[in-house]
Amino acid sequence: MNRHPQLRFHLPELETFLVVIEEGSFSRAAERLCVSQPAVSSRVKRLEDVLRVQLIKRTTRSVYATEDGELLRTAAQEALSGLYGVLRQFQDRSEAARNRVVIAATPMIAATFLPAIIQSYSERFPDVQVVLRDMPFDMLLGTLSGGMADIGVTAIDGDYENIEFQPLAEEPIVLVVPAKHPLADQSKVTVEMIQPYRMIFLDRYTNLREKLSGEFARFGATLKTSTATTMPTLMGMLDTGSCVGFLPRSMAQINARESRVIVELADFHATRNYGSVVSRRAAITSAVQSFRDHLHAEFVPLI
Repeated sequence: MNRHPQLRFHLPELETFLVVIEEGSFSRAAERLCVSQPAVSSRVKRLEDVLRVQLIKRTTRSVYATEDGELLRTAAQEALSGLYGVLRQFQDRSEAARNRVVIAATPMIAATFLPAIIQSYSERFPDVQVVLRDMPFDMLLGTLSGGMADIGVTAIDGDYENIEFQPLAEEPIVLVVPAKHPLADQSKVTVEMIQPYRMIFLDRYTNLREKLSGEFARFGATLKTSTATTMPTLMGMLDTGSCVGFLPRSMAQINARESRVIVELADFHATRNYGSVVSRRAAITSAVQSFRDHLHAEFVPLI
């Protein structure tokens, strides 16, 4: 007879609690898990209600585990590590899994850099099935951490504890303006010259926005911004003439039209770092490693 009270919580609640502690933020945990912030808060609250202890404390500046939270964190990490290890063993037993590589890539990279690389890899390793899935950046990280993809190819801003990043290329950021924009006739512009205009960024370019905002602050100005989730949306907004955009040079060149002009910034320098990413928790099969090696050997920037 089981004398212990039955604890009715779910694995996603426990995993969410761990991610909140690792990220030190409910909002960053929501981004990483590809769910809403209220959903993250609700999962942690349900876990606390079931266990009848406070696991997390929040201040205006930080999120941290209580003493009980740290106790649960240690036990949960050990338990989940063992569970994931068993699951990886099951996966590695499958011949199909060993001869299949699932690649997650952001749409522009999937459409430009990868097709030729996948083709040359398949010619060299015809027995390996390669699956390419294009998706937004946040979904890519979730797909990778959830084990639904073996390797990601994307640009990375910041550090992520649970993924290993191996760089492929570094690209300069350029300004893209409508052809009829006042800045379109300038070969180079300065930060002071772009202050009157609204900027549009892909929403994952957080570091770039923060850096440019700091440059504006030096002139006593405020950065006016809009964001877009996808490249087509960003380009559609830019073509209306209501804003100017910042993009890596290759993306700007790929999306160049007569209605758009690329402008260099003389006193603002920023870059985007492209590379391959794998989950630190994942067991890297020989097929995945061989594709990663091939990717880094054959990758050629478009600039």
